[in-house]
Amino acid sequence: MSEASLGPELLRLLCEQAGLTRALKMFPDGVKAAAERGLKPVGDHSGISPTASPAPVFDPSRFEKE
Repeated sequence: MSEASLGPELLRLLCEQAGLTRALKMFPDGVKAAAERGLKPVGDHSGISPTASPAPVFDPSRFEKE
């Protein structure tokens, strides 16, 4: 997300989808700050490919008794 802050309509929509409408009414500044923090990227992942460590494959036949 860019440095621009969330618009009120986008924030309301995000809160409705997450079930946070009541929290937005009670603590609008806190919810807005938390949403802006949560939408920022964690870090720079430019050197890591998305398949750096593939998920293990479950093989149920390994658990069968012969």
